[in-house]
Amino acid sequence: MSEKKLSREDAYMLCSLATSLRVTQAVDATKGIHAILAKSIFTAQ
Repeated sequence: MSEKKLSREDAYMLCSLATSLRVTQAVDATKGIHAILAKSIFTAQ
């Protein structure tokens, strides 16, 4: 929020719309979620 000068609500909305989620699983059945947000959404076009 502070680095990109976003309000809490705007940061939440951005993540809910632009984040790609991937589910991973290790050998011992430990599961994880990786959230990926492209840096390109912050560049001016």
